[in-house]
Amino acid sequence: MTKSKLNSLLLSFYIAFLSGTISNAQTHTAVAVPKGTIENFEFKESKIFPGTVRNVTIYIPSQIDPAIPACVYVQQDGFNPDAQFNSILDTLIHKKEIPVTVAIFVEPGFLPNENSIGRPNRCLEYDGLGDTYARFLLEEILPYVAHTYKLNLSNKGNDRSIGGCSSGAISAFNAAWERPDSFSRVYCISGSFVAFRGGHELPTLIRKTEAKSIRTFLTAGTNDMENCAGDWTLIGQEMEKSLKFSGYEYQFQLLNGDHCVGFKNLFADGMRYLWKGWPEPVNAGTSAPRVNDIILPNEPWQLVAEGFAAARGPACNAMGEIFFADTPNNKIHKIDIKNHITTFIKNGDHANGLSFGANGDLYSVSETTGKIMRYDNAGKGTLYADGIRGQYVLAKPDGGLYVSTGPAASENGKVWMVKNNNKITVDPAISFATGIAMSPDQWLLAVADKQSHWVYSYEISPDGLLRNKERFYWLHVPDAEDNSGAESMCYDREGHLYVATGMGIQICAWDGPTQVILPLPQGKVTGICIGGADFDTLFAFCQDKVYSRKIKNHTLGAFTPWTKMTRGKL
Repeated sequence: MTKSKLNSLLLSFYIAFLSGTISNAQTHTAVAVPKGTIENFEFKESKIFPGTVRNVTIYIPSQIDPAIPACVYVQQDGFNPDAQFNSILDTLIHKKEIPVTVAIFVEPGFLPNENSIGRPNRCLEYDGLGDTYARFLLEEILPYVAHTYKLNLSNKGNDRSIGGCSSGAISAFNAAWERPDSFSRVYCISGSFVAFRGGHELPTLIRKTEAKSIRTFLTAGTNDMENCAGDWTLIGQEMEKSLKFSGYEYQFQLLNGDHCVGFKNLFADGMRYLWKGWPEPVNAGTSAPRVNDIILPNEPWQLVAEGFAAARGPACNAMGEIFFADTPNNKIHKIDIKNHITTFIKNGDHANGLSFGANGDLYSVSETTGKIMRYDNAGKGTLYADGIRGQYVLAKPDGGLYVSTGPAASENGKVWMVKNNNKITVDPAISFATGIAMSPDQWLLAVADKQSHWVYSYEISPDGLLRNKERFYWLHVPDAEDNSGAESMCYDREGHLYVATGMGIQICAWDGPTQVILPLPQGKVTGICIGGADFDTLFAFCQDKVYSRKIKNHTLGAFTPWTKMTRGKL
């Protein structure tokens, strides 16, 4: 065959491919690629982004079977007919390179005003961190599409992909980051991981956070966007390095071109990569080295119990048993070393914080009653002190207590030292004092400020008073919040500080910054404690649920002998 005839044959095959037919080499008969249908609607019913209007386009493959949940692809910035995504999806599904997939193309919202230019919602919806946009898709768009078009859409993250370009790309990645249980495959072209609304923090969060089940196909252009928010070429490469650092499944291409180069041309390759091996699940990354200094392999979070009104204020005793308050139900519960739960105190005096003393007594504080109670091993309670509406309590090895309080009237929160009803204010000026923890060598006290991103550090004087106060431990703050929401805290014997926050459990190194973030199956954490038979089980309290997992480090309490402080691995 001559070269010209060969080129003519290849050209004919390419034209046939683009027109939606594939040649059968054995029979020389043309096999038509089944074509999906396109539907369009205007969505005005959002409660998450109230008042907004947006267009949505749906691609429904011809192979869809109502009895089988269909996979899903969600794309930001709507449907571009020039991109011919429907033809590409037709071919990919027909060749079984991806599963039968319903594609939903969602435009950003717009708040119209007939007398003015209106308000565009694209930057708000796409460029910020947090779970708001993911919730919009999961709670509003996907249910609306399924109901209106009578579609059986899978609700599993492993069966869902999401993508976009530029700000649409960061919103796609962030939706998967916030909800990997709902989106596990991300097509991310020239992502705007820059400082519009905090997106520049994502590379850092990827490095610090225990890896999630996300597979990503991402690119940047050599001549990508650059403005006051950042450099897309550099931040794309930083994202690639962060994903590599934490052991994620990903492909990265630095393409010769401008912003969003390759979005159309690479779509088929990206989909093949993202869906490879399906229905095998996307594996979580191996996590960064410092995360692995805390966690153990094959030891994920396990649900211990649920059904509480507000589980909080946990404490561990010298046997590794965990006690916690269910404040609205006015009870104190116990988790034994086999994770069996019993009620220790049926009338817990509205306790919201607990701590064990060196002699084995359990102390509780109540914001409601202002009482500090002491309970013996049999659960018999006596009044230890009153007049302090405490948030958390920490028993000192010498028999005294530290107690934190929130703001009252026009006053700030405070830290108190209490012994035998002798009450001394040791810090009168913390906005909202919450969790309290003492270092292994018993000379540093940490106190969280719920209304900031700080945990304060103090030197403990021989008389128990506090000095040399510093805003020392730096916490990450959820994008949708103005503060970390820090609640209970604890040190481990190895010297790391664990803080229950709105972003999960943040673990700080000895010199102050958060180095590790452990997300929970259920968002905000209000209580943490280390205990268990071997004193190496981390318990997390999330309102109605309690979770646990084995870790490499060990519990610390007033019952623990003085331990020399050394620099931890973090």
